[in-house]
Amino acid sequence: MKLVHYLVFSCLSFLLLAGFVYASDPVEKEKYVEITVAPGDTLWDLANKYDTSHHLSTNEFIDWVMDVNHLPNEKIVAGEKLVIPVLKSEADDMLAMNK
Repeated sequence: MKLVHYLVFSCLSFLLLAGFVYASDPVEKEKYVEITVAPGDTLWDLANKYDTSHHLSTNEFIDWVMDVNHLPNEKIVAGEKLVIPVLKSEADDMLAMNK
């Protein structure tokens, strides 16, 4: 009976540890576009401005930006640099198409 408890506890511990490792996998910021916030910008505006590139809902975009940039709330300030969920490769493709 102790062996069964030990095995169950071991399996649950392993799953819990694996979950923490997976959940704490940091975003590789260098793969994403970094922007400088302009006066009057809001996260909502940025989500709409880049909506063809990020493939997220507005709320998902805002949550992603807040999480990755460690923002305490949705308020952003002009001049602040933010990483947004747009891959640099997609941004390069957009620039090439606009030329």
